[in-house]
Amino acid sequence: MTGKRLFFAFIVVLTLSITSNAAEGGYQKILGMWEFSAPTARQPYGSGKLSLKEVNQKLTGEFIIQGQTTAIQKISFESDILTLNFEVENTPLVLKLKLKDGLFEGTTETPDGPINVKVKPSTSKTN
Repeated sequence: MTGKRLFFAFIVVLTLSITSNAAEGGYQKILGMWEFSAPTARQPYGSGKLSLKEVNQKLTGEFIIQGQTTAIQKISFESDILTLNFEVENTPLVLKLKLKDGLFEGTTETPDGPINVKVKPSTSKTN
């Protein structure tokens, strides 16, 4: 009987581990350097890079605009929706991007009105 209980416990732990890793690792496919374009945004915010990394088994990110790095305070990726919470000139913003065919598209509301954003994988070798 002890062997059966041990086996059952092993199966339960294994199943929970696989489920946990799948939920946490869903963002693996989006890690790396991306280029964004927001043509109607005020300069210099109309274009730049978005770096998505895994740190301590969590998704993190930062924007790189004209060599300046801005950390993303809160980031999540669920059901192919990337949600970024960050600040621009002391204004909190939420950008929701949908992943489709390897590209992100979305909109953020700003005091100046909605800004459409497109994000594609970076073609440059440098960060």
